[in-house]
Amino acid sequence: MIVVHPPSLRVDSAETTPYEEHLLERVTMLENTLARLAERLEQGLKLLLRQSETAYTNHALVKSLIEILNECGVVDNSRLESMWRAECEKLNEKTTKRSGSSSRPKKARKASRSG
Repeated sequence: MIVVHPPSLRVDSAETTPYEEHLLERVTMLENTLARLAERLEQGLKLLLRQSETAYTNHALVKSLIEILNECGVVDNSRLESMWRAECEKLNEKTTKRSGSSSRPKKARKASRSG
């Protein structure tokens, strides 16, 4: 946790110049901004955690439904999986076309950054 004290409490005012006071005020402003940023990041992390929990719950529900339908003979797992993969590929193609770039340059950028 960042504790912020006014510049007058940190440094004896008789020994500081106006320039030093200005720098201390700017540092204080930066500390306050950093504290607000940390709070927003924490809120974002909590939101991501909730989204992850929701996605996991939805995944478990769909998986349970598929298993029940498979046991009843209504769904063929191999056919369902092939249809699902085809839909995922279609979605990936649409996303790639919409962004205006192919997947190869993205992979090359990732490789060049990490390497």
